[in-house]
Amino acid sequence: MWTLLLTGMLLAAAPEVEVRTLGAGPVVGTLARIGDEGLTVQTAEGPRDVPMAELMSLSPKSPLAAGDEAGIRVELVDGSSLVGKGYTVSGGKARLDRPGGTLEIPTRDIKSVRLEPPSPAIAAQWERIVGAEIDGDRLVVRKDDALDYHRGTLADVTDTVVHFTLGGDALSVKRSKVFALVYYHPAGRELPPAVATLTDATGSRWSVRSPRLDGGNLMATTPSGVAVSVPLETIVRVDFSRGKIVFLSDLDPDTSRWTPYLGTAEELPARAEFFGPRRDRGIDSRPLSLGGSEYRKGLALHSRTLLEYRLPGAFRRLQATVGIDDHVRPEGSVRLVIRGDDRVLFEAALTGADPPRPIDLDLGGVRRLSILVDFGDNFDVGDYLDLCEARLVK
Repeated sequence: MWTLLLTGMLLAAAPEVEVRTLGAGPVVGTLARIGDEGLTVQTAEGPRDVPMAELMSLSPKSPLAAGDEAGIRVELVDGSSLVGKGYTVSGGKARLDRPGGTLEIPTRDIKSVRLEPPSPAIAAQWERIVGAEIDGDRLVVRKDDALDYHRGTLADVTDTVVHFTLGGDALSVKRSKVFALVYYHPAGRELPPAVATLTDATGSRWSVRSPRLDGGNLMATTPSGVAVSVPLETIVRVDFSRGKIVFLSDLDPDTSRWTPYLGTAEELPARAEFFGPRRDRGIDSRPLSLGGSEYRKGLALHSRTLLEYRLPGAFRRLQATVGIDDHVRPEGSVRLVIRGDDRVLFEAALTGADPPRPIDLDLGGVRRLSILVDFGDNFDVGDYLDLCEARLVK
């Protein structure tokens, strides 16, 4: 086991945090306790307990911005993604230089090491290489705007060379020519599940389990055995939502049908694609926007659109914020009808003059979910309805 300590100036008073839950609004106060069963926030009204099953996220009330893609990025087998400035390997132990110190990481815990940020020209190439199935280590080299790789065995890495065995020949490759390293690991290793993903101000993302509070630090352990100690004020966000929610925009509907207000005998595919449902983006690929706020997840649906889903499990609630997209307000008039099996769960007329509306629907026993965005009172002018953060809650 190895330990990370992110340095930072601890505040005289504990930083104020915001805790978001599956049900009620955010809880704001100072973090008093956190453990496997949940956490306690000391609010102005007194202590407030949030059980782990209801916990969605934890972040400072005024979080620092996460770091960018500059420097070295190391992906671990447990899903953690670490940012550093220097990377060497000796005898199967990697050393990653990071703010606050150096980490020692067994290479058996490393999935890949990207030694420089990818340019837009090679980003897609890198994603294909790192996401492919492999049967040996890969040494990835860059020449101008093209990436290539060689399959062999990675060994020691210094500040100037990468030692690599290719076809039985031991090579010393200049680091200046190496873009990335990809480590092969045979199947069969099982890791304990993580309960959250912690993002810190360096831009690193840690898969964590067994969180606890120790003074001004959040302590945790990653599935591959890292003991993490992060000052609360250097945390950008701790996301506890994994396994608790499924976003509709991540599901493929059984039925997806758009019907034009004035149809043609043979609908043009390009027109159907233009007015069809959009996942995690709004009109003209702009961000989903309601009430002046932008949303990362959600659906944008033009009238008349019907979506039908077969739910992938038992869910308790459907939650979302719905309304006509900011970019077309005050135009837009639709009728939204949401059904669970044969039962109407929600039905309302929504216009561009209405404020965004939160919905929280009971899905008890529902196996099929349908969402209809029908025509309203003004033909189909401005009929772009956003279902922001539309999610199924277990």
